[in-house]
This record gives sequence, C-alpha cells and structure tokens, in this order.
Amino acid sequence: MANSKNQVFLHALGGEDNLSAKLAVGNLWDLKKIFFWFPQVMCAGNGRSSLLSQLVIPLLTGSGGGRMTKSVVFYKILPLCFISRIFGVLTRLPLPRWALRRAIAWYSAKFGVNTGEYVEPAAGFRTFNEFFTRRLKDSARPVDSAVNAVVSPVDARVDQYGRIDGTMLIQAKGIAYSVGDLVPSEMHRHFLDGDFITLYLSPGDYHRIHAPLDGTILGYQHVPGRLYTVQDFMVKAMPDLFSVNERITTYLRAPSGLAGVCMVGAANVGRITLSYDTPVTNKTFRSMKERLYVEDEQKTVRKGGELGVFNLGSTVVLVFEKGMVRFDELSLGSKLRMGERIGVLAR
Repeated sequence: MANSKNQVFLHALGGEDNLSAKLAVGNLWDLKKIFFWFPQVMCAGNGRSSLLSQLVIPLLTGSGGGRMTKSVVFYKILPLCFISRIFGVLTRLPLPRWALRRAIAWYSAKFGVNTGEYVEPAAGFRTFNEFFTRRLKDSARPVDSAVNAVVSPVDARVDQYGRIDGTMLIQAKGIAYSVGDLVPSEMHRHFLDGDFITLYLSPGDYHRIHAPLDGTILGYQHVPGRLYTVQDFMVKAMPDLFSVNERITTYLRAPSGLAGVCMVGAANVGRITLSYDTPVTNKTFRSMKERLYVEDEQKTVRKGGELGVFNLGSTVVLVFEKGMVRFDELSLGSKLRMGERIGVLAR
C-alpha cells in the first residue's frame, strides 16, 4: 500500500524522470560552513519537479540514496543557484581599497593562498572576484615540456582516476556514474572504455583551467544544472553529482586522440567562463548548448594554454579516448599543481 501511495505522489510530481539526483549524507550543520558553501537547488526543473520532488518525495519514500539528515534537508530547500548569482554579483562589486585588502588578507590566511606567486594589477584589485580569478607570475607554474607528457590542467587534489569501465566512471568508493550523463552528447562515445581523472579545486587554489596537452579545440558543450557543493561528504554520498551540476566540457583533439576537459560548477561557483568563447553559465533561463566549430573556427592551444576560469572552487573531470593516455602512479588525496605531469600519451 505504501508503495502504491508513493507511485501516486511520483506521478503527481512528474514521474521519476523528473527527480533530481539522490540526496547525500552531509555534515554541514555548522553556520560557518553554511555561510561559505551555501548555494544550490531551484535552478533547474519546473515548479513541480524542483523543491517538491527533491525534498518531499525522498522524505516519503526514504529512497534518497543516503540518510535524511537536517543538513541535507536544509541544503535541498535553499535556492542555491539564485543565491550563487547574488554571491557572484557581490564579489564583482568594487570595494573600498582598505576593505578589500582586509578581505583578501583574511581569505589568504584562511585558505592558504600563496600571496607571493600571483600578479596584482598596478592599481590593485578592484573587486574580490579579480583577486579570486588572479593570474600567476610566469615562473609560478612551469609546464612539463616533454612531448608525450600529459599535465594537470589545474591546481587541485586528486580525487579519483583510472579506466572508464564501458560507460562508467568512479565518483567515490562504491559510487559510479556514466560518461554519457557527464557529456550528454554523441561526443561521449569517444570516451567509452577510455580513462579519466577527477581533480578537486579548493577555495585557496589558483582557479584558471589550462590545456593538459597540445591540441585543437573542436568546440564545447554547456549543460545547465544544479549547483550542489562538491565537498567530500557530497561526493561520497550523492550518486551522479558531477552529471547533475552545471558544467562546460571543452573538446580537445590531439594527434593521439580526443580529450574532454569538463569544468563542473558548484556551490557559489555560479559562473564559469571560457577563455576562447563566450557562453554564460548560471543564467535564469538557459538550455543545453553544444557548439562544434567548423574547421576555420577551430583554435589550436598549447599545453598549459588557458581554457577557462572558475569563479570559486570546484572540480575538473578529464576524460580521454581509449588507449590515449597512461597515468602515472598518483596517490588519491595528493595535491597537484597546474603543469605538473600526471601521465604520458600512450600512442
């Protein structure tokens, strides 16, 4: 009888296809963390399939994919994409120089920013976002120049890496998701049985994204979505997290095969920009868009060349064609710097 009632609720709310990804176990019931990480939900789906299907249905069915805690419920009901837009606007507002200096000093101390390696404009930073998307000195990130070296596109922590098993990538221990959901395009077929690596950027990291190898930019795909936090607790508890969040994938062709550089948005990261094109993420009204360049529009990029910018911390997932790369022995949880070798081209 209970199952029958649940089916009635599911039907009334648009069916299971309209449900968001499974809920996660969290430990965010802490005002400091909530203040920093707060954005998500209400940014996709229609009125029936957003708040109700994300909160009410899991509470009724108990099938949320994790324990229903206060922190998860709180996270699910916040209009986090909207809050991310507001947060982004605030970080782009000019501030009095003395106030911005204090904010930058506090942030740098809190999150371990190396203040000696970035380039500050002659007139100083005008907004907090200018500081956050700061450029580095030319000598700060040497790029491995070996012809066959594949390098990290970002400063980040290694979360997962390895073989794509048919269509499935590992998100965390016991949790997998589909490359076809991550890249919902015919282009995903290039990555079947290929290889992947997931790289997490913390708030203190350098937030520009670079090319992991020499190649030609064939185009990109922008997929609107949620802005769930990509903190550890959510990654380990919420299936399909990276294929639910808003993201942009750059298609990069090298002589040895095709690579995808997937920039995944997150809480407060309502804005991802590309250095070679002008898509806009986290708009109020948006739809999935894939743009494949004609031959004379395609752009060449050198290894270490800039591809895009995160406006606050998030995740990059690299996917490679089958047999294209061979990863070095990397330790999960270890830190990488942009330009550091992560593997070699295998053909």
